[in-house]
Amino acid sequence: MNIRDYLFIRKAKSSNKIKILDVLGFESDTTLIQTPDIIKEMDNLKVSSELEVVDEEIEAIEIGQQLINTDYSYDQDFQEQTTDDSPNTETFVPLNITTQIRKIWTDLEKRRQWVRPSLLIVIGIVIISSVSIFFINSRNENIASETLSNSISENTNIYIEKLPELLAVATNPFYSRYDVSNASADLQIIETSLIQYQSDIIDREVPNRTNIEDSLNQLFNIVEKLDQLITYRIMHSEILIYEDTLNIDEDTLIDDLANELSLIGAKSNLNGDTLPKIEEFNDHKQLVNSALITAQDLHGRLVASLRNNETEVANTLISAIELNKKSEISFFNDSLLNFQSKYESILENIEKLP
Repeated sequence: MNIRDYLFIRKAKSSNKIKILDVLGFESDTTLIQTPDIIKEMDNLKVSSELEVVDEEIEAIEIGQQLINTDYSYDQDFQEQTTDDSPNTETFVPLNITTQIRKIWTDLEKRRQWVRPSLLIVIGIVIISSVSIFFINSRNENIASETLSNSISENTNIYIEKLPELLAVATNPFYSRYDVSNASADLQIIETSLIQYQSDIIDREVPNRTNIEDSLNQLFNIVEKLDQLITYRIMHSEILIYEDTLNIDEDTLIDDLANELSLIGAKSNLNGDTLPKIEEFNDHKQLVNSALITAQDLHGRLVASLRNNETEVANTLISAIELNKKSEISFFNDSLLNFQSKYESILENIEKLP
């Protein structure tokens, strides 16, 4: 029986209580004796019980209200305390493996969205930079190579323009040791320049390559011929050079003259044997050999005539010795002129090197 049933029975009349008890399952064989005193007492008890019930209800209501208020304030305080005091639970909530893997995968997916474009951009920049650097280097190399080639061509043409002057020096009848020496040094420079130019045009695209190669071959031939001619002239300058040896008078010592003529002959023979082989001077070289033989014979006869005091014969022999030398010199000068005219025409027909 709950409180509501109990209060309901207390409020009911006596006649109804039996019925209520029957309904509730209690025995109803009780005989109720109602006297005025009992009824009065019951009424007093009824009023007091009702007051008590009312007080109990009021107290129960107040207790319930207090409990409700207390619970509400406690919940509010707990929530506030939880909100104020407790840290962020997300920091302390542990992630399980699945969540971590999912987060890693999500991060990878997000990164892949910008990693691919970034990689493509970086690769593109690297490729473009490499290609640009390659073309810039190639262009710089081409410019440097072109500049070097132009410089080589310009210098070579400048040196080639000196060849007619060197040809004139080499073929000048007047022999100058100083001029010949300088000409020989210039020829070495020209030959080096031609070799450098020849090496340079191997990898170059030049028009009329065949004509250029023919011109180079002719130039090399001219330089070689001039170098040989200079050597020829140096050797020839020491052949049959008498100077004052043939100036004979009464004070001339025959033995000293014989020694000097012997030295001149020996030196001339040595230089005659070392003369370079030049096609244009083959005839002159033969003439030199013949003049040397003739000079040796004349030298001996001159010494013998002087020993025999044959003055007229000695003078005739001196004239023959001088004529032998003059004949050789005249032939040599003619060979020089022929050589000059031949190679001047060749130089005039050689075009400027590109």
